[in-house]
Amino acid sequence: MRSVTSRESEWTEQDRAEILALGLYRSQLCPLHGGPLEECTSHEETGAQFEASRSTCRAQLALIEAQRAADDGKKPSPYAGARLWTLRKRG
Repeated sequence: MRSVTSRESEWTEQDRAEILALGLYRSQLCPLHGGPLEECTSHEETGAQFEASRSTCRAQLALIEAQRAADDGKKPSPYAGARLWTLRKRG
């Protein structure tokens, strides 16, 4: 005697439609800056124009400074990559 077990799918039709839409959306984004691929690869003279700006992530800066301080200015430990660091906002 054989028995067959059927399970309900973990994904609904709506879930599948949404994940397909997300995949399509992501495929149309530039892998370098995350904006629309159509804009950033348009013709240089007739397409969109861009201006770059820079800012600093102060959380990442604090993390880098703490990591450097942990090595006391010496060559990083071969185990440095195994360290787990956390950040928390002060105040």
